[in-house]
Amino acid sequence: MKVDVAKLKLFIEVLDAGSITAGAGRCHLSVAAASSRLQELESALGVRLFERRASGVRPTDAGIELARHARSVLVELDRLKREMAPFAHGVRGRVSLLANTAALSGYLPEPLSRFLSEHPEVDVDLQEMWTGEILEALHRRKADVGVLADTMDTSGLHAMPLADDHLVVVGTAHRLAALGDSPRFDECLDHPMVGLPAQSALYTYLQVKAADLGKVIRYRVSLRTFEGVLKMVALDVGLSIVSSLATRELVRQYPGLQWRPLRDSWAKRRLLVCTHHAHDTAPASVKALIGFLHEQSARG
Repeated sequence: MKVDVAKLKLFIEVLDAGSITAGAGRCHLSVAAASSRLQELESALGVRLFERRASGVRPTDAGIELARHARSVLVELDRLKREMAPFAHGVRGRVSLLANTAALSGYLPEPLSRFLSEHPEVDVDLQEMWTGEILEALHRRKADVGVLADTMDTSGLHAMPLADDHLVVVGTAHRLAALGDSPRFDECLDHPMVGLPAQSALYTYLQVKAADLGKVIRYRVSLRTFEGVLKMVALDVGLSIVSSLATRELVRQYPGLQWRPLRDSWAKRRLLVCTHHAHDTAPASVKALIGFLHEQSARG
């Protein structure tokens, strides 16, 4: 069937107006042109749509049924037009973004808020996960983008650096007094520790480094958030090794806390933005977010 949208619109206007003359006027057509298009529509459908009378037109049963479908089609087409319009003026879409605790606490809020402000047609579903969980989700294509530390293998993903991060030891003044201005990791292990749970990438990373030294980290207590960790450290339960990105603002909330950067070379880490999408096939919204984060990183 050759039924175009213009003929359906004309049919509805004639039906609502009650006459071909009035319907033609609403569509800015001559009466002759409108009559010809309605005849073409009836021919395409193989049915009569109107009973033509001196007083105007009345729909046949077929016309009543067509009107029901035509109105639905025109509503959907109008919705489609409205939803496609933003793409003509920029990027539109929804991005699934996963971030580890360090990224979510210390890096993402400001650049992400600027991105959302500059791209009002892009929505972001943000969820906090451990680095290992993020990598698994990206490999399974359950998320578009991940922001995580470079402490785990990102092979098979497209990754770009975002920000430098430094592992620091946090503690009360009297606990840090014996460690100096830039302590080594092995010196910290002589003290009781407070840390994140075993599921976290940082926990695993530090345990491996301790094992390389033939030592074991003695965790007095483990908590899921950096904020919880710092509260315990402020109560003098022990020292903690944490991300400077995630905790530099939090530390200031506890006047009794101090921090020192670890001297070890491996304590200098990077925050990465990763995706499973190849650049040439990634949705425009994903490319926009990754490009924006990378641009903000380059600006420092």
